Parts: sequence; C-alpha cells; structure tokens
Amino acid sequence: MIVPAAPLLPLDAHALTGAQRAAVLVVALGVETASRLLPELTDDEAEQVSIEVARLSRVPGELVESVLEAYRAGAAAPAPAPASGGLDAARALLREGLGAERAGAVLPRVEAATEGTGFHLLQSVPPERVAAFLEREHPQTAAVVLAHLPARAAATVLAGLPAEMRADVVRRLSTLAPLPAESLRDLDTALRLHFGTPPATVPGGVRRAADILTQAGRDAGRAVLEALQSGTPDLAGQIEDLLFVFDDLAKLQPRALSRVLSSVDQSVLARAMRGADEALSAKLMAAVSERVAAAIADEIENSPPLRLADVEDAQRLVIEATLALAESGEITLGAEAEAALI
Repeated sequence: MIVPAAPLLPLDAHALTGAQRAAVLVVALGVETASRLLPELTDDEAEQVSIEVARLSRVPGELVESVLEAYRAGAAAPAPAPASGGLDAARALLREGLGAERAGAVLPRVEAATEGTGFHLLQSVPPERVAAFLEREHPQTAAVVLAHLPARAAATVLAGLPAEMRADVVRRLSTLAPLPAESLRDLDTALRLHFGTPPATVPGGVRRAADILTQAGRDAGRAVLEALQSGTPDLAGQIEDLLFVFDDLAKLQPRALSRVLSSVDQSVLARAMRGADEALSAKLMAAVSERVAAAIADEIENSPPLRLADVEDAQRLVIEATLALAESGEITLGAEAEAALI
C-alpha cells in the first residue's frame, strides 16, 4: 500500500508544523547547504524533517518567502524562487548531512513512511495468495514474510502452507535475526513483482511465533508444537510458555476476566463457550452480569449446533481481545499477577 502524499501546504509559514517549516527551509537552502545543518539534529529529528522533505514537490515562492522571512536580513532582498523537494532530495540530504552509516539507519524509515514497501502490499493480499506464493519459496523467506504480517493473517497463511513446511517456518521465525539489506531488497522486489524499500528490521522472535500460533487455532498450533518438540524441544517449550489459549481465561483474575468479557460481543461469547468445559463456563458466567449470563445461556440452549470451526473462530476473537487488552496495559495475564485496570 503506497502512503499518500501530504496535502498541499498553506502559504502561511505559521500554519505549518515545525518539521514542515524546517523542510521548506532545507529545500530553499539546497541540499549542499542544508546538509551541513543535519549533524546538529538527532536521528529522530533528521527523520521527521526528511519525511517532510520527501513529501514536498514544488514549494511556491510565497511559502518559501514566508518561511525565510525570519532568517532574512532585510525586506529589500529579492523574493526567492520556487523550490523542489521529493524523496530523492531527502535521500541526498541524509547522505550528505549524516554520512553513510547514520543515513543507512534513518533512510529506510523515511522511505517506508513516504513510499511504502513491498511488505506493505501484503496487508491487502488475501492470505491464500500469500500462502500459494510462499509454498514455492524457501522456509526462511516464508518466516520473514510471516514476521511482517498481523498475527491473525500470518496464522491463516501458515495454515495454508504444506503441513511438512509449517514447523520449519515457525522454527526459523522464532530464531529470526536481522537480514542483510541486500537480501531484504531482493525479497521486497520479488513481492512487488508478484503482488503489485525494504523494512529496516525484522520483527521475529519467540514472542512473534507464539502470537501467530495463538491465532492459528488449537489443532494447527498443537501440530506445529509437536513437530518442533521432536527436533528442538527447548524452542517448543519457550513458545508453549508464551501461548495464550481460550482455556487460559480461567487463569485471569476476576477483574481482568470481567474486563475481557465486557469487550467482546455477547453472541461471540455464546459461540466461544460452546467449546468450554463446565468449570471454565461457570467462571465465565460469574464474570458477567446476571442479565448477560442469562442471555448467553438462552442463546446456547436454543441455538442450533455449531461447527467446530465456528466455535474456534469465536474463541480466537476472545483471545484477540484478551491479548489487545494485555498489550495496552489494561490487564495482566497470568495467575500470579494481580490484574491492573488503568
């Protein structure tokens, strides 16, 4: 997905953000002159200014005049000519001003914010197409691609891969290290060609693998863990320790459980509880109001039987809500930890 360019800037410098004013100043001064100022900025400041430079096209002379007004010695100076920005100008600015090493760390973020990457294209590609592409690729390639997808989408892609490939992909994902820039560029090119500025880092690791398997469903997740157990039992144990499944709701403190259930649609809860044992069902019913509990019980009793896939889909929605609340800090997962509602 290509990030749209910024809207046309107002002609009054006072209506611009600080980063936008600095960007106009940079293109007005020219890359060679402005690059001498860049070493005085932090990497974050250089990144923000460079993003705004990349988003500029032609800057009207009136706007340049307005921005430069505070820096001009007198009103008699001639009005400046229009100036040009763009991604190439941002690249040149960073390389001239920061040097190759610092520019190499900042530039990928600027390119991603203004141009998009091949990996961004995957966000709008159906998971079955991604799986069909990856099943012909090396498992390491599949691991890198899964690392850049949301956990739910990655789980669907993983399920679409050949069964004998899945455990190897998860193993590689769990131990994924930053890849050479050339390798990322090659993969980015392949994604662009097949589906339609490589990222600077790869969000892999055991935590990411566990998030994906959590979303993959009980049977698929168990099959992958069993395959990992036979070859890399330590890794399988690390992933299993981080998994959160529907039955783990029983481990939540009462306030945390109530917060989770209140964030989930009542009909979703009713479908999810079709797969719960008696003890968990009782705990879930106790965590909601009497009115909601009665409505859920009525829906369970009077609704037709559900497919296992429908029950698991509902349970995944509850898990997603739980993990989202935990990530935001509203609840704490685990039996020993005391729930914190913020």
